[in-house]
Amino acid sequence: MKLLNLGNDLPKEIRLKEITRDVKRGLSSYYLQGRDVEVSMINIKDIANGRIVSETVDRVSVRKTPLLERARIETGDVVMAIRGFNFKAAVAGNSVKDFVISANLIALTLSDKILPEMISAYFNSPVGRNVLQSIARGATIRGLNSRDILDIIIPLPSLSEQESLSHYLTLALEYDDILQKELELRQKLTDAVVLKIMKGELHGKMD
Repeated sequence: MKLLNLGNDLPKEIRLKEITRDVKRGLSSYYLQGRDVEVSMINIKDIANGRIVSETVDRVSVRKTPLLERARIETGDVVMAIRGFNFKAAVAGNSVKDFVISANLIALTLSDKILPEMISAYFNSPVGRNVLQSIARGATIRGLNSRDILDIIIPLPSLSEQESLSHYLTLALEYDDILQKELELRQKLTDAVVLKIMKGELHGKMD
């Protein structure tokens, strides 16, 4: 995403609506009653650690209408969970471009004044989560209104600070991926050893 060089003209804080170019709303249950076209639909379960996990996204059949295209996301959109008790956000990568979002989500296309990683990281932080919880409505199932979200005041670091933080976040996510793969490998090894022991294949070899 190309960024404007605005120097010191950026305010310290700004309302989210002032740096949002477009708000995309997810597909309602009306669309899920159709069989016109098959799409990849992102839901809350597919958001993890500030990313959208494309491998877990379900393919569903939906009605085809002009409004369907409004639910498609672009690379760099900030996708946010707006229902439930675990509000979270992620930046859409190339792997989910043109996927659609469910009614449990909204997607924000931001202006050039801010990197999308900043907004995602803010809403995934304890401070950001508290802000979202404070504006959530409903007793049984909590929900967020897009107008309330857009009215949130967001800290706006300088361009150089944004780029530095974005680089750090990228490295942190890559490190998390490595750790996760190591944990999965260790679990597979543990499972294999346990299985062999239960079958007696390692009898006398571990003394």
